[in-house]
Amino acid sequence: MNPASSLVIFSSLPRVGGHTTTTLKLCEILAPAFASITVIVKEIPGHGHSSAAEEQLRRSGIRTVPCKNPLALAREFRRPQTFLAIGMRHLSPVLSLLLRPRQSIYYHITHELSPEMRRQLACYRLFFSKLVFLSPATFALYGHARETDWAVQPTQLPASFSPKTTIRHATPRLGFIGRLNPAKGTNLLLDFIAATDVPCELHIAGSGECEHRIREMAADSSRPGRVIYHGSFQPDLRVEFLQTFFSQIDTLCVPSLDDREGIPNVIPEALQAGVPVLASNTGGMRSFALPELGPAPAGTVTLVEPSQVLPALDALIRRPPADTSQLCKDYFSDYFSDAVVSRRWLGILGVHN
Repeated sequence: MNPASSLVIFSSLPRVGGHTTTTLKLCEILAPAFASITVIVKEIPGHGHSSAAEEQLRRSGIRTVPCKNPLALAREFRRPQTFLAIGMRHLSPVLSLLLRPRQSIYYHITHELSPEMRRQLACYRLFFSKLVFLSPATFALYGHARETDWAVQPTQLPASFSPKTTIRHATPRLGFIGRLNPAKGTNLLLDFIAATDVPCELHIAGSGECEHRIREMAADSSRPGRVIYHGSFQPDLRVEFLQTFFSQIDTLCVPSLDDREGIPNVIPEALQAGVPVLASNTGGMRSFALPELGPAPAGTVTLVEPSQVLPALDALIRRPPADTSQLCKDYFSDYFSDAVVSRRWLGILGVHN
């Protein structure tokens, strides 16, 4: 493959969130296709900044520059081959206009398609060569307009990733990882564990406003349903952390109540580890029922309506399903592996072997 000049990526590197994972992995899989890659980094208030992730990019030969003076950036990086904005909303069109790249891609990484968002995206199409959605469900809802496409977010995990053990546990073990807030369904899981009469465990990792309640429940070992809190972790420790976390659960739960939810990175990460997923049928997660992603085979990703999450959890711990770890890994390989994601992105960017 002949390197195709320069790629400039505009993103953030929060301590928790998909922006960091997506940026790190896209830089890795796209590096052979470009002579140089630069990441313009904007810190988002309230999300923090991962210095470790930035250092990881630099060690890989990726230059990072802070987004403090767009005019100065425009003078330095004028006319790159490709400009890729990973979300970042209103500042993305400004940079695209100032940089004047040969091609520009806006990656819309939520499922939000409200009337206001549709108006924004219509405006963005004046500044970008192409809009890319993070799931086939979002792409279909937008309407398959000209110069649009979809590509799932890549995971940050290496191809050799596997948990330390794949043994199913005698006591059913559910897992949740991500932002700990009501919109993600955290309280829904905690209410379920508080009410169940079946011995089971809920393993939780992450940070957020529900953390105090989680710590209180984790300190109480008198209930049949127990909460085990694993804390949060830095993006550069994600591989090691998930190896341990996934080895301690039988099913990952993604009970999001937010219809703007995309396809959380933790879902393909769990599948890569051989862990099945129970997810709410909201946002981009509806993609798992569409032909573009299968549909997902039974025993890999199970979609339930938000109103049916609690009954589904109850059935899961009362009648644990058969082991589907290899089926999950095969499904991941077919739709979410680095090779599959890389081919799709190279096609979107117009870079071919």
